[in-house]
Amino acid sequence: MKMTVIKKGRKLKFRKLESVVNPKSVHGIYPYRGKISALDAKQIIDQLPTTGLLLDPFCGSGTIVYEARKHGLEVVGVDSNPIAHQITKAKFCDNEIALSLFKVNKIIMQAKKEKQIKKMPEKALKYFHEETAKQVMSLLSHYDELDDYEKGTFLGAICLAARGCNQYKWSSTQIGKIAEEKNPVNFYEKFLAKLKKHHAPAESDGSMVILGDTRKIGNYVSENSVDFVYTSPPYFDGLDYTSNYTRIVHNIFDNNVSKIKDNLIQKFDSYEDNVRKCFNELVKVTKEDALIIFVVGDKKRGKEVINGGEFFSDICDHKPNYIVERQYSGTASKIWDKINKTERKEQIIVWDRSTW
Repeated sequence: MKMTVIKKGRKLKFRKLESVVNPKSVHGIYPYRGKISALDAKQIIDQLPTTGLLLDPFCGSGTIVYEARKHGLEVVGVDSNPIAHQITKAKFCDNEIALSLFKVNKIIMQAKKEKQIKKMPEKALKYFHEETAKQVMSLLSHYDELDDYEKGTFLGAICLAARGCNQYKWSSTQIGKIAEEKNPVNFYEKFLAKLKKHHAPAESDGSMVILGDTRKIGNYVSENSVDFVYTSPPYFDGLDYTSNYTRIVHNIFDNNVSKIKDNLIQKFDSYEDNVRKCFNELVKVTKEDALIIFVVGDKKRGKEVINGGEFFSDICDHKPNYIVERQYSGTASKIWDKINKTERKEQIIVWDRSTW
């Protein structure tokens, strides 16, 4: 379907997506929880001009800013989760894959010779076969020698290895029951395979990836500088972005997960107040004719289903110009949808500042 480039004051067009999964792309580097599909992101981005500045204030693992940069836009991505920040930086690391493979193979050869290897923390070790854990930790000591792309794929390979050690019975997005007998998985091979499979960097010129707090986005982005805001904000049912595969990675690095969680917007009781603060900051940094696009979805809280479009309509003094709702299927979570008898819905909310 050919897209028409949108001008200010015109409505975006949408088509039904039968599947939003594209695992072989650069976005398969890491199974970041709740990430927007690249196919979904492109449907909107392809309708935007190829010049201007796009801001994703909740960029997560960088899907939107990556696709926008490939489209030609200058981009700024902001997120307060350090793992998300690293995955996004990986997508903008323009390295030579042949040199990268040579370098990592050399590091692996060195790691295999080392006899003093730090033991994996117990809270992470329970997910791995002992031999796989040793391989992970042998390379962890060389982590600072890696460039951003190599670091991103290293983190993704940890997740893939954990899944393999548990007999691949976990989904691609969520971990399940820990297997009593774990399979040995060659972590070195998983890491090298990921390096080759997902290498497709966007140009780093015209891009900025910031580890920061969206509630203070004026500290990082100039006032009246942004042409487009396009984002999928944190899920408002308090989805824990430090759980599942990401928790395993945090545990391996022995990160303070509680401290990281305190800086994330994922607590339901304070969510609305925090998002209002973020939106007020977005108004300050956007131009007077900017488009602000939020992609949200229905969420269950207990037995109540909260409509994302209605929820986010009230976070700004100006009502959205329009909201489009659609259903979609074929996600990585389809097995859970079948078990829970749920259908995925999302709402695209658009504010056109030229009409304010």
